[in-house]
Amino acid sequence: MTFLTGRGEGPSFPYAGQPMHVLAGGSEQPAGLAAAEIAIPAGFPGPVPHAHDAFDEAIYVLEGRLLVWGDGEPAEAAPGSMLTAPRGHRHGFSNPYDSPALVLGIWAPSGPALAFMREVGAVLRPGTPPDPAVMRDVYARHASRLLP
Repeated sequence: MTFLTGRGEGPSFPYAGQPMHVLAGGSEQPAGLAAAEIAIPAGFPGPVPHAHDAFDEAIYVLEGRLLVWGDGEPAEAAPGSMLTAPRGHRHGFSNPYDSPALVLGIWAPSGPALAFMREVGAVLRPGTPPDPAVMRDVYARHASRLLP
């Protein structure tokens, strides 16, 4: 069992220019659950619609708002909202609002998910739409797909 009492105890890495603090999971637990606190900057265009084939994902909004989508129309996600995306299901999010958002990301299994988050977080930039060719390559390396 791993017990972290504060944000500074686990590893962190950039996601869209902001720190992503890993709260659970990691390389020592490749098959378990991963969780991370992620700051989503204001005006962030988000990743393009996509699906993951190697892990399940959930995003719980702690502060601020996001625009989220799955197979249907986009919806506003306020604090207390949760987007769930089982493997193979189309999803995405953005923060078109003037204030940053804080979310709890949850993935299973942790190994493939955190490897993906580390790589995609490094190529996403706040205020800049993602480069489709770069994103396609990153997603393909992590058993994920870009979707219309």
